[in-house]
Amino acid sequence: MAQEQPKVPFSQAEPEKKARKLYFAIGALALVIVLLAFFLLKGPAGPKVSPKMKQMEETVQQIQQLESSIQEKQNEVFSVLNEYKKKTGEDLPEVNIMNLTPEQKKVLEEKIRNEKDVSIKSLLQDILDKNSDIQNLNARVQELETLLPKPHRVEKGENHYQIAMNFLLNEKGVDKARAMELVERTALFEPIVPGFKIWNFYAEDEYGTFITQGTAPISPNQIQRKVKKELVDAKDKAIAEKDKLQNDINEMESRRAELISQLDLLNQEKESMLGRMSDLNQQNLEMQVALNSVYYALDLPKVLAEKKIIKGGFLRSTKLQKVDRSLFDKSLDLRGEPTIAVAAVDLKLNKIRGITIYPGYFKADVDYKIEIDEERQNATITILDVKKFMSETIAIAVE
Repeated sequence: MAQEQPKVPFSQAEPEKKARKLYFAIGALALVIVLLAFFLLKGPAGPKVSPKMKQMEETVQQIQQLESSIQEKQNEVFSVLNEYKKKTGEDLPEVNIMNLTPEQKKVLEEKIRNEKDVSIKSLLQDILDKNSDIQNLNARVQELETLLPKPHRVEKGENHYQIAMNFLLNEKGVDKARAMELVERTALFEPIVPGFKIWNFYAEDEYGTFITQGTAPISPNQIQRKVKKELVDAKDKAIAEKDKLQNDINEMESRRAELISQLDLLNQEKESMLGRMSDLNQQNLEMQVALNSVYYALDLPKVLAEKKIIKGGFLRSTKLQKVDRSLFDKSLDLRGEPTIAVAAVDLKLNKIRGITIYPGYFKADVDYKIEIDEERQNATITILDVKKFMSETIAIAVE
């Protein structure tokens, strides 16, 4: 009897199918969520850059990358030259290492062929190879520069803003206000050094400016790192000076504690004197405030009359009375802002109809002036003759 072939169990195949369907559904759901999030959370688009401006920017970025590569190669050449000098004790003055002419290249190749020391020969060959790389990179830079307008080569004393404005005003004839607006919304680079190349582009009222190293001995990125390092160094120096100062303070405190412990009686006398000086200083401050302040009572005329601060009668002018100074419960130090604010709401008035200051020998618009707003809800009293009001007591009647 033929043996029956075992069947693949359904319990294994079916879960695999279900798992694949589940993964597919989860993936599709995740894609939908990502797309929804993109369109819902996406902010408003920034200023649209024209294809031409974008192409110019990309070309300048390529030049900048090539110039960075050139500088790296030059640094590598300097490193190899230093290694060569360590091994041989001599320089290579007969050739321009960074830009070999065909004749100079032959001289170096001849030197390589005649060199017996394998390590020195390797160094010379490395210099030759790197020089070839530098020439190729320079050729590529020149090729890209032909695709762009002529750049501005930075000279000593110039800045990016000045160069940008000069380009727009003098070369492109842009109105000054519009030029300032274009430059204001453009990222400028500072500081710049002689030799940098600044590329300015303007077309269809669109302005762009970019910067590359050019012939400068340092790249824009190195400038930024240098500025950042200077800031960090300044911070570190300040922290070091602070720590040193704190150490000095701690040392002085220690010495002070020692002296205090040895001279306890003298210290007690010192504390006593300091206490007396503090009291005198406080008294002096209070006297200064008193001498330079005007003391006033501000209220409705009837309230001031009830307190007997002012008094008047039939056919008699209202006058300030000689009363206890404590009734003038407000004061203004005239060494500061010599103004007094009055609000109708504080006095439960619908509006301020007028303000009178007693005694009457203080003249309006000569010694002081009163300004009431259009709604007559607030007023400001400004002391004009400050010295005349110092140490005086006055009543301010608000109607």
